Formats: sequence, C-alpha cells, structure tokens
Amino acid sequence: MVTGKQAHIESVRNIKSELLAVLEGMDYCLDWKQDSEEWSARELVYHVLDTPPGGAHGLIKGIISGEISEYELWSDLTNVTPERAAYDLDRLNADIETFFQSLEDSLSGISDADLETKKVLMHQRTREVDEERTLDAVLERTLNVHIKDHLAQLQELRDALAI
Repeated sequence: MVTGKQAHIESVRNIKSELLAVLEGMDYCLDWKQDSEEWSARELVYHVLDTPPGGAHGLIKGIISGEISEYELWSDLTNVTPERAAYDLDRLNADIETFFQSLEDSLSGISDADLETKKVLMHQRTREVDEERTLDAVLERTLNVHIKDHLAQLQELRDALAI
C-alpha cells in the first residue's frame, strides 16, 4: 500500500521527469509564443519553480519545520528576471533538478500524520481568498493541479512547434 507521503514523493519524481521530457529539444524556442497573450516555455517553467515567491520547495520546507505559518500567492507572474531570460536549456534543467530535489528531500523526513497536522494559512492575493490548508492539500494543489496544468500548456507549445 502506498502511503500519502510516498504518493507525493512519486508525484514529485514523475512530474520532474515529465517536465524535463517536455522541454527536451526546445532549447532553440524557449521564448517562442504561439500568441502574444500566451506564455513561453521559459515563462511557464519559472512560474512553476517560483510560485509562491521563493518556490513551493521552500514553502514545503518551511511548513514542515514550522517556520512558515502563512504565505501569499500571486497568480499570473512569470517570474522571468533578466538573468533568467539569458539561461539556456541546460540551466533551466538544472534549476528544475534543484527544485524537485529540494522538494523530495523535504518530503523524505515527514510522516503521513504530518500531511494532515501541519497546516498553513494561504492568502491568494490576486483572487482575494484566504484559506487554511494542510500540508497534504498544499502538495496536492501544487503538484497535481498547478504544475500539471502548466505541464499541459508546455505540451501544447511543444505540439504547436511540431517537436
């Protein structure tokens, strides 16, 4: 039987693999947009890696340690800085690896009970929502909703480029 902790660790591993795979061969078109209103691959990657500010890996670590009791979410930020705009695919991949390894490292030290007992207050500033979430809910929403939605967008970009 897979525990809640193990299910989240497997999600982390699977999503990392999917993200790296969907970016494979896209080094020449990281900034291409099908439409000016859409996001590029680079924008999608850094949105995922740095939402909430500082990244979900830092948030999860802080919730587990008890250092974070509330956090803010701002939707629709690409988080692309001038420095990140110059990164090649190898550097994006390295940032992805670092993010997911940090997340997995944090999860390796928790218990299944921590998933329900560790809680945080989330302030979704863009949509004016305040909500208490368990560690399990934060992980579920981050991994299996937010990141998965953006993986689908990356796949659409890839398909549009016929890669």
